[in-house]
Amino acid sequence: MTSAKRLFAMAVAGALVVGSMAGCGGSSSDAAAPAGSAAASGSGAAAGGGEYTVTVITKALDSDYWHTVQAGAINKGKELGITVNVLGPNNEQDTQGEMNQILDAVANGTDALVIAPNDPNSLASTIADAHSQGIPTVIIDSQCPDETAFDVFAGTDNYSAGKALGEFVGKDQEGAKAVIIRGQAGSNTHDDRTNGITEGLEAAGGTVLSAQPADSDQAKAVTVTENMIQSYGDELTAVITTSDDMGCGAYQAVATSGKQDKIRVYAFDGSNNGLESMINGEIYADCAQKPYAMGEKGVEIAVDLLNGVAVADIEGIDGTTVDTGYEIITRDTAQEYYDNLQKDLAKAGF
Repeated sequence: MTSAKRLFAMAVAGALVVGSMAGCGGSSSDAAAPAGSAAASGSGAAAGGGEYTVTVITKALDSDYWHTVQAGAINKGKELGITVNVLGPNNEQDTQGEMNQILDAVANGTDALVIAPNDPNSLASTIADAHSQGIPTVIIDSQCPDETAFDVFAGTDNYSAGKALGEFVGKDQEGAKAVIIRGQAGSNTHDDRTNGITEGLEAAGGTVLSAQPADSDQAKAVTVTENMIQSYGDELTAVITTSDDMGCGAYQAVATSGKQDKIRVYAFDGSNNGLESMINGEIYADCAQKPYAMGEKGVEIAVDLLNGVAVADIEGIDGTTVDTGYEIITRDTAQEYYDNLQKDLAKAGF
């Protein structure tokens, strides 16, 4: 191991077996492994010498999005010849669960941490404590407010991505009247996406009628969208969601209302269920956050840090940030994007 302070490398809790997803037609959690399970990517000498264990802790392991992040991390671990353990709490609201997993990983002697904090403000001190023990720490997906608490952030510029999606909707629908169905209130990620969508849509001549939380939950999104359809009636032309799970729920509500020819649904993430929904002619467009690349990059950077690479020399670094990018996917491009993603997922055993 890389430090005498490490007690032992975290053992792999078990292989994660994930079945195929069914787009918006079913719950994305049906095929998920039990929360807190781990996935091994292999073990051996990492580039630069030495055997490393990297623990990746996501916001949850109950959705296609996080399964895709997990696959990227697993495959990068295989490529580098290290052990990668992927953990996640019960859902994105389970901040205590994620905190416990961080504490356990530290106690069990992990060499490096890759963390997607589900509540960055609440988890900042726990992350800082881990980092203060000399553990290389990479934050992915959602920025941590204390930049001294980690080494590198790898993720999407959520504001810019949201703005791009808002502009797309405004150009797609002249004078669009939209509601935004967003993730957990207080989440920096969903705040940035919502604010970006609002600016982009309004700059393109559209209007945001309302923004309401559905906590990245498909069932909650159904209810919220139903309420918005009832409230705004024929005025409503677009529903924009800040995750694919909520996009699937929003489309379900729109279809149930019989207004799928009048109200278009736009989503965010680029996960299996969102892509399948577009292929099936449901969700109209999606801002793909490239979660697979995020999982890959998080592990790659962690190993670079373990091998003594300076933060300033990390590939693609700007300050302490590596932007993993985004892409607007339409129904015309969804199949190709989906096929490429399936190849990557298959490599990880999904």
